[in-house]
Amino acid sequence: MPRVAAPRAEAVQRPLPAARKAKKPAPQQDRLTARKLFFRRVRRSLRPGLWLMGVVCVVVLVSEVFRALPAVGPVISPAGTFRHGFASAASVLGFRVQKIEVLGADTTPLPLIDAALGVAPGEPSFGFSLRAAAARIEALGPVQTATVQRALPGTIIVTVTERAPYAIWQTQAAGGAAKFVLIDKAGNVIADQDAAAAKRRDPALLLLVGQDAPQCAAALMAELQAQKTVFSRVVAAERIDGLRWNLTLRDGAVVKLPADDAPTALAQLAGLQSSMALLDRPVEWIDLRQPDKLVVHPYPAVGGHS
Repeated sequence: MPRVAAPRAEAVQRPLPAARKAKKPAPQQDRLTARKLFFRRVRRSLRPGLWLMGVVCVVVLVSEVFRALPAVGPVISPAGTFRHGFASAASVLGFRVQKIEVLGADTTPLPLIDAALGVAPGEPSFGFSLRAAAARIEALGPVQTATVQRALPGTIIVTVTERAPYAIWQTQAAGGAAKFVLIDKAGNVIADQDAAAAKRRDPALLLLVGQDAPQCAAALMAELQAQKTVFSRVVAAERIDGLRWNLTLRDGAVVKLPADDAPTALAQLAGLQSSMALLDRPVEWIDLRQPDKLVVHPYPAVGGHS
């Protein structure tokens, strides 16, 4: 009988053991270098300072906005109310005037500048208008230009440019007495200035006499500066009838200039000084009013017959 072969058992496929996944090596812990550690500490220490800088920047920005605002009038506007509130709040944080520095005021009295500034130590740094304060200071006689700045938290810096004295003008006071005032190059009177003190500081300042002398001073000075040998001897100039000048020299001699073409007469006088030292001689007056004639009047002889 044929043998029936038993069915062959199917081979059981055993799953291969899964390959073990290779473990990633643990990342090495980076050690901070000394440089990185230093900058990390610097960043941490700077955080409070950056906040403070931000607050200061905001304060400065707001102050510049207030600087651009017009001066507050008698009626308090919303801007004025806000300005006052901000100044009060800032003063609590330490923004109060502690020091006032004045630069360039050589002849302007400091009490006048302080009064025009209108701010005293202890008051809020933002409690006033820089532009209005500068305008008040520029209204002072000796001051030509002025700037007012805040150096936070508590310093006010006032920088002035003074009007340079050009000459001394002799005029008359209300009672008829002689009055001496300073004028600038444009002929304007410089108020709040001591003419005698200015003369001590600058002995070369000329004394001018005559109603229209200040307005004609610049032209005369230009003509005199062209003839240095004459100019160095002139101490005063008197305007005659609004037409011409009489010059007074250091030794008391008087030079009478013509109404027309004074530069030519001065050049002639400088030539005579160079050729014969005329200005060093004892003369009472020199008349140059006529273009073709020179008249020299000597001092009268001292003494006489008994």
